[in-house]
Amino acid sequence: MLLSKNTLQNLFLIILAITVSLNASINHLIVQVSSVSFVIFFLLCLKNLQIFEMIKKNYINNKTFFIFFFLYISYLIIQIIPLPLRLIEVIAPNNFNLYTSIKIDKEFWSLSIDPSNSYFGILNCINFFIIFLTFPVLFNRSKYLMKFLFFLCVLGFCHAIFATYWMLIGNPSNLLIQKIHYLNASTGLFVNRSVFGTFLFLCAFSSLYYIVIFFQKNQIVNFNFAEQIKSKIFFIRIFVIFISIGILTTWSRAANFSYILILLSFLFYSKISFKKYINPLSTVIIFILIFDVFIMGIFFGNAKLIERYAETSVLKETIRLDLQSFGIEQFKNFWLFGYGSEAFGQIFKIFYSVPENFSNYLADRAHNDGVELLGEIGLLGISALSLLYISYFRKIIKDINEKKQFARFILLSLLIITLFIQSLVDFSLHTPGILILLMTILSIGLVNFKKNIS
Repeated sequence: MLLSKNTLQNLFLIILAITVSLNASINHLIVQVSSVSFVIFFLLCLKNLQIFEMIKKNYINNKTFFIFFFLYISYLIIQIIPLPLRLIEVIAPNNFNLYTSIKIDKEFWSLSIDPSNSYFGILNCINFFIIFLTFPVLFNRSKYLMKFLFFLCVLGFCHAIFATYWMLIGNPSNLLIQKIHYLNASTGLFVNRSVFGTFLFLCAFSSLYYIVIFFQKNQIVNFNFAEQIKSKIFFIRIFVIFISIGILTTWSRAANFSYILILLSFLFYSKISFKKYINPLSTVIIFILIFDVFIMGIFFGNAKLIERYAETSVLKETIRLDLQSFGIEQFKNFWLFGYGSEAFGQIFKIFYSVPENFSNYLADRAHNDGVELLGEIGLLGISALSLLYISYFRKIIKDINEKKQFARFILLSLLIITLFIQSLVDFSLHTPGILILLMTILSIGLVNFKKNIS
C-alpha cells in the first residue's frame, strides 16, 4: 500500500495525538502499542520511494547526529543484556554488591537493576529515532510545519476544554482514569497536573511558534479581521486563551512558571524581530499574562492563585529535597553504568530509609529529571547523550542564514532552557507521552529549509 506524503503526514499526526494523549498514563501496554504504531508508520514511509529517498538524504545530512543517537540506544540495550555476574563484579562492582546482598539466584543479570522497565525506555528511544528520521522529511516546508503546529494547538485546546470541565465537576473516576489526589485540578486524561500542564505548555509553544512563522512569511501592514480568519491567527488566539486556562487550573507551580517563562521569551523575541509591521504576537502574550494573573485569579479566588505560586509546604518540599539527595547518592553508587532506565522505583524500595510516619510511602520518581537521569544512565550514558545534544545544536547553528533559521535556533533553545529549569523540581520529562511530543517539536531543528522538496 503506497501512501502519499499528505496521507503520511495525517497518519503521523493521528499516531502522535493518540500516543501523547494516552501515553501520559505511563502504562506499559500503551508504550508498546505506540512503539508498534511508529514502527508500522516508518515502514509505510519506506514504501513511498520519494519519501524513502528523502529519509536517506535526511540521514546523510545529519549523519553525526544519527550516529550518536544510535550509539545512545545501543548503550541502553547493553544495560539490559544479561551478563555473567563475574563480569559485572569487574566492570560494575556496586551493581554486583547489590545483587549479592539481595541474593540473586542466577549466574547472569543485567547492568540495569530493573531490566523489564528499562526495556520500555528503549522502546521510547526507538520512537524518537523514527520521529527524527521522518518528521523533517514530511514537514519540510513552512506550510507543512504550520499544519503541524496548528494541529498541536487544536489538540491542546481540546484537552484543556475537557480537563477544565472535569475539574469543575470534580474529576470523576471510572475504571480507566482515577483522580484520587487531583479532584480540584485540571488533569484530563493525564497522570497528574504537572504532566498535563507541561503538555499544554508545549501546545502553547507550538501555537506561538505558528504566529512567528506566519509573520516571517507575510510581513503584513494591515491585518484586518477577514485576514485573521483566513490565516487562522484568530483561531490561534482563541485556542491559546483556553490552553492558558487549562494550564492555570492545573495549579501546578512548575508548569505555570514554565509557561510564563515561554510567554516572556516570545514577547522578547517579538519585540526585537517584528518592528516594521503589525505584531499581534505581543498583544496576545500581554493579554494572556494579564488574563492569567488577574482575571483567572478573581474568578477562582486570589487566595488560590497566590497559594499555587507562593505557598510552600515545608513537609512536601522536605520530602522532595530528600528524594533528590537520595538520587544524587545513588548516582555516586552507580556512577559509571547507572542503575538502568526507569529503575528508580526499585532503587528506592531497596535503599531509601522511609520515615516512621510514612510507612506506606513509595516513590517512583526523584522529582528532578536531571538527577534521576544521571542515576539511570551513569557517566557513560550522559557522555553519549551530551554528544547527541552537541551535534543537534551544531546542526541548527550551522544552518542559520535566514530569519526563520535564526528564529528556530532561538525559540528551540529557549524551550530547552525552560524545560531544564522545570526539570529541577519536576519529573514530566520521564513521562513517555511528554518526551515523544518534545522530541517531535525538537525535530524541527533538523528540517532543511534551504532545499525543500514538495
